[in-house]
Amino acid sequence: MEHTSTLIPYFLYALGILYREGMEAMLVVVALAAGTREAGRGQRARAVYLGASLAIAASVILAWTVNHLIGDNASDTLEGVFQMLAAATLFYVSSWLTAKTQSDRWRGFISAQVEGARQSALPWFAIGLSAFLAVMREGAETIVFFEALTAGATESAERHAVALGVVAGALALAVTFVVLNRAAYKIPIRPLFRFTSYLLYGLAIVFIGQGVASFQESGLIHATFIPHAPTMSILGIFPTVQSLGAQFALLLVAAAAIVVPRGMAQRAQAAGEGPRPGIRPT
Repeated sequence: MEHTSTLIPYFLYALGILYREGMEAMLVVVALAAGTREAGRGQRARAVYLGASLAIAASVILAWTVNHLIGDNASDTLEGVFQMLAAATLFYVSSWLTAKTQSDRWRGFISAQVEGARQSALPWFAIGLSAFLAVMREGAETIVFFEALTAGATESAERHAVALGVVAGALALAVTFVVLNRAAYKIPIRPLFRFTSYLLYGLAIVFIGQGVASFQESGLIHATFIPHAPTMSILGIFPTVQSLGAQFALLLVAAAAIVVPRGMAQRAQAAGEGPRPGIRPT
């Protein structure tokens, strides 16, 4: 019964990871397909969806292979490696998304993907490869994230909650795909990515705490315990100076990654609204 309270967080973690990663790949795929149609080359949209489908199949095979090779009896050291790698990747992706959201470069990124494929010597192949790489990249990241997530899910009920989150995320992505196909460039990208960026920052902090704890269990990192400090494994909180210190440091860096781009965008906007040189006020 003491693990019942962790089921909902694990469900939401799995749902959030799959939906966010799938959403980013889906945006690129739908934008590529929409770009080919707008260019009068609608038949090449098939190459986009073919590349995306192959990447999904390859991701499933890769996930099965990684899970089969690692197994349920993975050492604490290996679990710590995946958790630290997931934390680093989550933080990088979150910072990238925050910068894209603040400076409105996300649409430019998608347009560059479309234009690069359009100017290739083999457009149909290039645009299909762009879709494949976009989906495969997100698939590889998702595998790392779920390996880290399941490493912390020690109970069978928690693993079932993760599986239900995957199913719910897949259904949400299917619905979103239908909506995106009807309004590829009209969706509110800014608030969506801002919310998911904060979610990924939070998961990065959870994973780094769990990663340090795994290394401590394997003896790679010394553990300095803090008396009367709580243990909340679902949040990656463990009563050691090293684990809490790593989380606090990452929290400070995350705050800087959010605040600094926002301040730079505001200063750039203020500079753009100032008086133009060479123009005298009347």
